[in-house]
Amino acid sequence: MKQGKISVIVPVYNVENYLRRCVESLLQQTYKDLEIILVNDGSTDSSPEICTEYAKKDGRVTVINKPNGGLSSARNAGLDAATGDYIGFVDSDDYVAPEPYARLLAALPDETSISNVMMVRFFEDGETRRSSVPRTTDEEISPKEYLRDLLLHKGDTSACTKLFPKRLIGDLRFSEGVLNEDLLFMTALLEKMTAIHFVGFVGYYYFVRNKSISNGYGKAVIDMVQNSLVVKERTLRLYPELKKEAERLALYQHMAYLLLIPVEKTKNNPVYKKAKKYLRKNCFKGLLNPYLSGKNKLTILVQTVLPKFCAKRYQKKHGLL
Repeated sequence: MKQGKISVIVPVYNVENYLRRCVESLLQQTYKDLEIILVNDGSTDSSPEICTEYAKKDGRVTVINKPNGGLSSARNAGLDAATGDYIGFVDSDDYVAPEPYARLLAALPDETSISNVMMVRFFEDGETRRSSVPRTTDEEISPKEYLRDLLLHKGDTSACTKLFPKRLIGDLRFSEGVLNEDLLFMTALLEKMTAIHFVGFVGYYYFVRNKSISNGYGKAVIDMVQNSLVVKERTLRLYPELKKEAERLALYQHMAYLLLIPVEKTKNNPVYKKAKKYLRKNCFKGLLNPYLSGKNKLTILVQTVLPKFCAKRYQKKHGLL
């Protein structure tokens, strides 16, 4: 069996109700050569005490205490401190199955590849949903295929379902102050990768809080507009043959932003103005894009004229008003 220390980085911020479940799942891994780095990102609840408690219980647990800087900042602090040969990420309100790291490591043939297990989303009310990512069996794909999946919203963007050789990451870090940071991180890593190895095994359990900001408008929605343009530019540089897919991502993200933004937040809003301008400028490309659905095309077309009408109708239908 392949050997090597795995550093698992866990950003911690005010998660006292979930942190024990997360850390226990890591301590129970069948692969034992782990370094579990708990990065306390300025928590104001009992999370720091829980971190210290586990560091005293198990020598594989280390704690970093830092001022609050957000998820990317905490992950970067963990990357700077990691001593393992491989890197994994777990969010502190999620948990993992007992054997993903053994399987992820076994699936890595070299230090220019990453490996990926499947994810299940679970909710406070007990409902569970398997990720809709189409890669559900052991399979190797190229960076280009992986990027195409991301551009079509079919790929697994999350850094938490993956194992990375530390040497592959090198000095790359997560973009701080930006949400949807996994998309930027993964696409920045593409130039270094030779393959992604999917493991047909559910290894990661992603907790969706019913009041999560991901259910409506927030900074993540704002950032996804600019992020889509960054990814589009990277795609055109690396794989210009994926131009239509890249344009589809940017158009779709702008459309989604304009559907989700509350009307009262549109006044004197530069992001809103740029999003409208982008759709109006690229509407014709959208109508001809083979990767946008007919419904998407109709929405984009109407948004070029009546964006607030579309937003109100969408938000009312989905209970966001």
